[in-house]
Amino acid sequence: MIALALAEKSEKAREIAESLARLQKHRLIKPIRMAELETKLGYACVIAREGELILEDDFLAACTYFPLESSRILRALAEVGSPIELRRKLHSIDGFYSGAIVSSDWIALFRDHVGHMPLAYRDEGFAACLERRALGLGAKQLPPGSILVLRPEGRKIERWYEPKARRVDDPPRILAESLLEVAGRYLPARFHLGFSGGLDSSILAFLGILLGRKVEAIVIGVEGCLDHRWAEDAARLLDLPLKLIRVSDEEILEAAEIIRRNLPEAGRIDLAIGSIMYLAALRSERFLVVGQGADELFGGYWKYEDALRRDWRRAEELMRKDLNNIHLRNLERDELAAALAGSQLAAPYLARSIYELAYSMSLELKLRRVNGKIVRKWVLRKAAERLGVPAEIVQRSKKAAQYSSGIQKKLKKLLSRAGDRLDG
Repeated sequence: MIALALAEKSEKAREIAESLARLQKHRLIKPIRMAELETKLGYACVIAREGELILEDDFLAACTYFPLESSRILRALAEVGSPIELRRKLHSIDGFYSGAIVSSDWIALFRDHVGHMPLAYRDEGFAACLERRALGLGAKQLPPGSILVLRPEGRKIERWYEPKARRVDDPPRILAESLLEVAGRYLPARFHLGFSGGLDSSILAFLGILLGRKVEAIVIGVEGCLDHRWAEDAARLLDLPLKLIRVSDEEILEAAEIIRRNLPEAGRIDLAIGSIMYLAALRSERFLVVGQGADELFGGYWKYEDALRRDWRRAEELMRKDLNNIHLRNLERDELAAALAGSQLAAPYLARSIYELAYSMSLELKLRRVNGKIVRKWVLRKAAERLGVPAEIVQRSKKAAQYSSGIQKKLKKLLSRAGDRLDG
């Protein structure tokens, strides 16, 4: 779904929906459809891409999704007769998605379990679309795993999803099997991979090649950066086609300005990471697959190690907080950057089965003390070993991409020269 607007008159609803669509013109990569329905709340107008909307009598549904087939998810939504039924139905739909259902008696917005697919709304002059910027002041994201239900008597947000912990007898084996299964469903037949030569993206590259997918890796960085060297080494070990992109000062500044213009409250790190995503997506075709989410799920950030040295409870709380809030900045920024470049982001580590598996694992499986040192993402490394990822890659630790690509350092200098100030 690109846009939804609700108004007292059909002409006004159509005008608002069309305005929201124009503000998100970079998302109109397919032909679009418009549908209108009179409800007890007013006239609703919905704009969606071809194949993402269904209209039957007094029922309208629209959904943006990955990697499900449009016919399957729209057929499932067409069976929904109430918000309670919608809640049940969403439990049976695996994937990343967001959308809306409009009936004569009620309207509902819904979003996937982790917030991979964007969805924002505003209360005053009710409207919804994929980007907060298009909605203006008062816009907010619908929380992941939630449904917003509007009725004539009022509106409320309800949770449809809560992660379920389960028993995991052999965590490295189960994780390896889950990664292979998710790769089979989530990796397109042909895709570009955001690549840095680190563990997360290398596992996705390895699985893509193993499953017979046509994979080409893309690494973004300034001349002489660490990511280029690491990516070249890993690509050689994996026999992986690699696009090594040396970006110019002008390209970095242009990308940062595009991100800042479209992402509300973008800070310094957002501009750096968003620029990397945007520059990689520009060179991808339809899909840009990334390793986002693995650090939050399996304890990849240095700050988790630092917290563990002080108090294990602090490390656990920090990881849970980051995972619960991953939609607020990381996913919104990265998905938007890819969309602005005309591509679609896909982060397979955030698939529900892996998300719930990580949720079920103890902190010790993620941050493991080995020979006096803390090994971050220990269980993911062990799963990679079982899959057959080369040992040199499994044992490698690296810096975050905004640092090892040289983009953040370069961007800071460029903006300082231009007299700009960055927050964050």
